[in-house]
Amino acid sequence: MGGLFLDVFVGYLLRSLAGAWKGRGGGNWPTANATVTADPASIHGFGGGGVEVVYSYRFEGEPYTGLHEEPVFGGSDIEHIERFPTGRSLVVRVKPTDPEVSVVGDGDQTDGIRKRLERMDEHDRNASRKPTP
Repeated sequence: MGGLFLDVFVGYLLRSLAGAWKGRGGGNWPTANATVTADPASIHGFGGGGVEVVYSYRFEGEPYTGLHEEPVFGGSDIEHIERFPTGRSLVVRVKPTDPEVSVVGDGDQTDGIRKRLERMDEHDRNASRKPTP
């Protein structure tokens, strides 16, 4: 059982690192508005499951499509599927020297920012409940 968990975890890390490698330096790339063009698909393979999200965007007047893989580790992909319905607007980062390369960054999405703020609020509430010695 432990070996299977380790295989899944290592696979998850490798898939996550591959996504990070694709978008290295992407934090400085210009943004573009994108639209999810199809219902997300569940994917299963080495490293566990995930969700594939297909989207389209325009950069400097030219149309492009992109594919975002959202890895899911230790949970259900339903939340991720519900997060990316067909027609949803996204913000993508576009590599200026190769506009066919784009990445979806959680920090660029309003729902990602909202979730981060909610976690910070919860952390602050929990910290204020701790008794001081």
